[in-house]
Parts: sequence; structure tokens; C-alpha cells
Amino acid sequence: MGGIVFGIVIVLLLWLFSRKDLRERLFLLAGSRFGKGEINIAIQKTNYAPGDTISGDVTLLLKKPVEVSEPSISLIGEQWVTSREKQSGWGIGGYSRSSSTQTKRERVYEFKQELDSEKECRHGRRYHFEIKIPTDILGERPQTPRAFSFPVKWYLLARLDIPGGLDISKKVDITIG
Repeated sequence: MGGIVFGIVIVLLLWLFSRKDLRERLFLLAGSRFGKGEINIAIQKTNYAPGDTISGDVTLLLKKPVEVSEPSISLIGEQWVTSREKQSGWGIGGYSRSSSTQTKRERVYEFKQELDSEKECRHGRRYHFEIKIPTDILGERPQTPRAFSFPVKWYLLARLDIPGGLDISKKVDITIG
């Protein structure tokens, strides 16, 4: 009985780590509670228009100095897209019709700005950033037949890339419109 439970746990862990979105959430949770520290993003407002400049500070709250390879801040836009495919044709059992629906998250925009090239970061280190939002950022997105797109979700993502360890990151939702 114990072997079956162990097998189920292994299968669930493999499934969990095969899903990038769940893996990132788990690492964010583990990184802030058990890891090397956390990151804060401070911005003056959360509503922006195309052509505006997002300015703010990224502050490191580290338990001890950490070796890093690339502290960065990114402006990211993602949206959920649902598509439906209809299929029909003759088969062994005669003529049949079927349809399938697939929903997936697509990254429609990403701008990454490196904050520093230093190799060791310390507690309280503050990085100022400014990201200019392109004036055409809300331009038409290509639509495919039989697809429905949800509104774009915009956010800032600050990340400390820690070689051989869990990365530390923070996400702040913003609105562009």
C-alpha cells in the first residue's frame, strides 16, 4: 500500500513540475518563505497609457548576501486564447463530427531590462528603473478563425537569477489602456 501512495505522490510531483505556471507559483511561495529572501516593487501608480513611462524601485530584502547573474525587471503582457476546432469525416463507424476546445495563455509582449551587472547582491539594495511603454502597445493582435481572446493582462516582473538555487521574483499587476 505504501508503494502505491509513493507512486501517486511521484506522479503528482512530476505533473506539477511539468506545468510551468504551477512550478513558478510553487517556487515563488518557497522562495519567500524558505529561500534567500524576497523582492519588492514600488511604483507610483498602477494605471498607465501607451507612451507613459513606468518608473519605480526594486528593493531586495535578502537574508544574507546572494550571488546572482542577472537582476532584472520586465514588462509583460499575457492573454488567454480559446480556440475551437471542428472535425468531420468518414471513418470506420461511418460519418462523424467532433469539436475540441483548447485554452492557453500566450505572451503577447515582453520587454526585459537588466538592472545591474553585479555578481553579489546585499539586503536593502535598491534599483531604480524606468520603462517607456511603446505608443503602439495596444495595436491590433492577429486573430485566428474560431478563436476568442481575453483582454491582455499586464504586469511587472522583478527577478533575481540565482545560479544553482531558486530564483527570487515578484509580480505586480498594472493596467495599460
